[in-house]
Amino acid sequence: MEKAIIVYGSTMGNTEELSEILEGVLTEKYNVKRINVLKADVDMLKDFDLILLGSSTWGSGELQEDFYDFYDNLDNIDLSSKNGVAFGTGDESFPEFCGAVDLLEDKLVDLGVKVLAKGFKWDGDLSPEVNDEVKDWVANF
Repeated sequence: MEKAIIVYGSTMGNTEELSEILEGVLTEKYNVKRINVLKADVDMLKDFDLILLGSSTWGSGELQEDFYDFYDNLDNIDLSSKNGVAFGTGDESFPEFCGAVDLLEDKLVDLGVKVLAKGFKWDGDLSPEVNDEVKDWVANF
């Protein structure tokens, strides 16, 4: 079975909860490791077939504060043989809704990762229908 890693940064808990839902859905197809970005090291990504990076969005489309060191260190690793996707939470009332998802997706592309699906963006508090939306999104890869 292929291996997937979910690396997430979350301040208010929504992105962490979304990562838990993703983990539950992905365990049907992958051996999954889910880790807070504060405990993650970019070198660990080499051991996984599928990389999922998730961050809440802050300010004017910025990454969650814990994610910056990890994000900057991604430039020091070759991930060109990997598959990946980005996900995150935000507030649609802001012009840069889920801008952190776009930043993570762009970074994956820059690193040569094959992006399997457009980034998953979720607004506000998680509700029961997010489970179905996550399942539909995961079905694309």
